Amino acid sequence: MKTLKVIVCKAGKGVSAHLPELSGYVIARDSVEKLKHDLSSGLAFHIQGLYEEERKAWMNEPYTFEFVFQDITTMIEGYNGLINQSSLARISGINESLMRQYVAGIKRPGRKVTKRIESGLKKYADELRSISFA
Repeated sequence: MKTLKVIVCKAGKGVSAHLPELSGYVIARDSVEKLKHDLSSGLAFHIQGLYEEERKAWMNEPYTFEFVFQDITTMIEGYNGLINQSSLARISGINESLMRQYVAGIKRPGRKVTKRIESGLKKYADELRSISFA
């Protein structure tokens, strides 16, 4: 199964995304939730419009998506209600005041801090996956 990267960024009052592996496919929606919902059907429609020789490569292999957010603000807005800046600060071990500045766009986290946030989120996700009920 092929994993396609979906680059998600802020676009006006909503979000947009493109797939680096598929030239010309761009999708924009009001929220990340709506974008995720419409991504597969929009991609299928786009693939149908490709030239036959281009389309064959995309029709033979199933694919999944990996969402790559261009900034912390878009990610937090995309998962609004599930994660907020305070919980993200706790998960990643970053000062809450500094996280607010990142989210507001006052400061931009460097690569090291961005990796720390990503690592914290993945560790938290692993912890959630380990939960079960009797």
